[in-house]
Amino acid sequence: MSESSRLHLWCHPGHSPVLQYEIGPMQNLVYLVVDWSSRKALWVDPQRDLSVPEADLEKHQLTLEGILLTHTHHDHTAGVLPLIRKYPELPIYLHELDAHRLDQKSLDSNLHFLEDGHHLQLGRTFIRAIHTPGHSAGALSYEVDGHLLTGDTLFIRDCGRTDLPTGSTAQMFSTLQRYKAMDPALKIFPGHHYREEFWSTLADELRTSPPLHCSTSAELEALP
Repeated sequence: MSESSRLHLWCHPGHSPVLQYEIGPMQNLVYLVVDWSSRKALWVDPQRDLSVPEADLEKHQLTLEGILLTHTHHDHTAGVLPLIRKYPELPIYLHELDAHRLDQKSLDSNLHFLEDGHHLQLGRTFIRAIHTPGHSAGALSYEVDGHLLTGDTLFIRDCGRTDLPTGSTAQMFSTLQRYKAMDPALKIFPGHHYREEFWSTLADELRTSPPLHCSTSAELEALP
């Protein structure tokens, strides 16, 4: 299947700090986090097809300041090396526990490790890194101005699988409890387009998501 790339205009550029793109046969949702006051941007989980986000960087006169990784499974990092070839000094932000899947020898000078609660400043915009393990030991979610980018940890009405290397149902359950304590007004932006919707709110997920209704790790493990 050939790759395709499209921008989901759920909010007009210039007003939202998050631009969302669906890219590739695995329906990856890729993002630009944008500070419109400074025209600076961060690329979240770049897929191999870089064309449409790159066109938007040029169209909106945005300067790419770095790459944010929610985790390092290949479908979320396939565009990393092509971007680094084009921007050799570009920083890559991720959790250290997920660095082992990357070519650290080639990327060592680019890697910047984030811990839980770490804040990045992009112009006037602040991005908070939240350690949300379960799908992967080093999974991070990013909170930015009322938006929560959850990668493959929290999907719409579902959560990520925990049976891959460094995944953990017990950690996923703990992470879900942490999400439940967050502001229900948060807009949830996942790492794949697995439902009809492209985004949700935490309030809607708290009401409709089976994983968020589980009261124990065993209940979560038993979900189909």
